[in-house]
Amino acid sequence: MKRVKIVSVLFVLLTAFSFTSCDTEPVDPVLNENTDPGTDPGTDPGTDPGTDPGTSDGDYWPLAINNKWVFLEDGVANDPMKITSTQNIENKTYYRIDNFFANAGTGEMTGSATMLLRKDGANYSVRISAEIPEQEGMSITVSPFEYVFLKDNLAAGQTWTETTTQTTSYDMPESPIPLPDMIMNLTFEGKILEKNVTATVNGVEYTNVIKVSVKQTAVMQGVSLPPTVTNSEIWFSKGVGPIKSINTATGLNVTQELDSYLVN
Repeated sequence: MKRVKIVSVLFVLLTAFSFTSCDTEPVDPVLNENTDPGTDPGTDPGTDPGTDPGTSDGDYWPLAINNKWVFLEDGVANDPMKITSTQNIENKTYYRIDNFFANAGTGEMTGSATMLLRKDGANYSVRISAEIPEQEGMSITVSPFEYVFLKDNLAAGQTWTETTTQTTSYDMPESPIPLPDMIMNLTFEGKILEKNVTATVNGVEYTNVIKVSVKQTAVMQGVSLPPTVTNSEIWFSKGVGPIKSINTATGLNVTQELDSYLVN
């Protein structure tokens, strides 16, 4: 069992882009509120990303069991990012991916995180959940959540925004004072920076590339702390998947580039 770090801010599990291994645990997803789908007269972006994902322009992250991608970070290969199984949640099919782009945030507790990918029309989303075993007389429950990190049918310059919450609950039967829930308000702002371009990564030229930015902001309810902000830029190549990422936050600047991949 790997270490995941938790302060109710598992939203950074996607975008800080250091790797951690994950174990799947079926739990009910948190619903997202989606706004600002943008318009693209050349395709069908849908009227509401929450209910109408629109028509895809292609497959920018092929989802099939045994597909895998190996990334270099500072010239060193990370463990393969590999799709290992599928899971059905509320009649939706998700793909469990190990060693996903992941950072565990701050504050350590021993536990496991699960990353599930899904494509719905033009929308690519990640569902994040965590399982924290009872330890030191405390049980911790973390609510899962899901958000869209790519819309492949939008044009360069178009944007979308999603908001959701993530709740961490604590149970200490021997404590005379119950611990309150920690509620994090999460906002995800996506933008298509470039589309249908060519990008060279590690000496390999990739075509039909989409470059996307995702800004994530977390604000903890009832706590006088500044927002936690993570900025990501990710390149996706049609038929290949992610080929590069640059991620920045306070004290963090990580670049990862595709070294090899296997797509079935």
